[in-house]
Amino acid sequence: NFMVKRSPHSKMQVQRFQCRGAQPQKANRTRCVSVKAAKALIVNTKGGGHAFIGLHLAKALLAKGHTVTILQDGDQAKLSAKAPFSQYAGLEGHGVNVHFGSPTDPAAFPKDTFDIVYDNNGKDLDSCKPLIDAYTGKVKHYVFVGSAGAYKANSIEPCIFEGDVRKATAGHVVVENYLQEKGLPFTVFQPMYLYGPHTAKDCEQWFMDRIVRDRPVCIPEPGIQLTSLTHVEDLASMLAAVPGNEGAKFQQYNSCSDRCISFTGIAKAVAKAMGKEAKIVLYSPEKVGTGKGGKAEGFPFRTEHFFASSNKAKRELGWQPKHTFLGDVNTQVEEYMKQGRDRKEVDFSIDDKILAALGHA
Repeated sequence: NFMVKRSPHSKMQVQRFQCRGAQPQKANRTRCVSVKAAKALIVNTKGGGHAFIGLHLAKALLAKGHTVTILQDGDQAKLSAKAPFSQYAGLEGHGVNVHFGSPTDPAAFPKDTFDIVYDNNGKDLDSCKPLIDAYTGKVKHYVFVGSAGAYKANSIEPCIFEGDVRKATAGHVVVENYLQEKGLPFTVFQPMYLYGPHTAKDCEQWFMDRIVRDRPVCIPEPGIQLTSLTHVEDLASMLAAVPGNEGAKFQQYNSCSDRCISFTGIAKAVAKAMGKEAKIVLYSPEKVGTGKGGKAEGFPFRTEHFFASSNKAKRELGWQPKHTFLGDVNTQVEEYMKQGRDRKEVDFSIDDKILAALGHA
């Protein structure tokens, strides 16, 4: 477990927000119920920013006394040697059954019966339909881990709330519509950018790669765009609040920290933790030819505001985050250095293209 240390936030452009529609932070105890131990199946993806959710969710469920089985997408021989899957041996020592196989192949599904299924694998109907069909009428609760990326960007009121406009053609939305059609009691969680132990995708590490090598940190202008960085343990604790909670059924929850931070704030926080100065260079992706439409080649975040309110989860699930990025940044830097990433080769060709376009030597 990480020890969380609070740090001053004013100089790093971090804000705890009360956005439109926010309510006083009292948990609705009618939805926070005592539950009996449940038998949970976690179906976990093999790649991307969600790959380590299954590991941490299993730990959170075990801590609440639930029984856990994992169906891990992919080939065991190829995955078991790398994080987060290399950590499964520790789970098995606590009674977790781990199966490797395709979540689109019913023959690979565990033969046991379950009370709740967590689908942390599918992004579209083709990848989710076999699992949904197999467990319709057989489980009390189906949890779909979607993505806040399904929301349409809003430059006027950028803080995202459940019920805000989403992209109708987004794969996650199509899956939700199918869940409604099937009549399966479901809950949807919509994570944003995640960090924490055994991640398979870089976020803050992108900044570390540059700052530790005293390189410029090229950030899409204006640099004060706000984003959300959420510790995976906080997401796992939110997901683990579902078993036995009738009030969570047929609901959507934004799954994110209650703080947001700017791009330049991340750079400054990482630099402080490294004992260095962040050499920030602001640029326009459109003008230098490296991006458009909210994306920038080589940059790990959307170039527009991307943060949300988690107030609904607080009210209805009794959830409270235990982590903040500023409280964890020293630990994240220590882990980066422990892995020897400061000595590994990094491709800075896109950075060099940006700097050349800006006239930097």
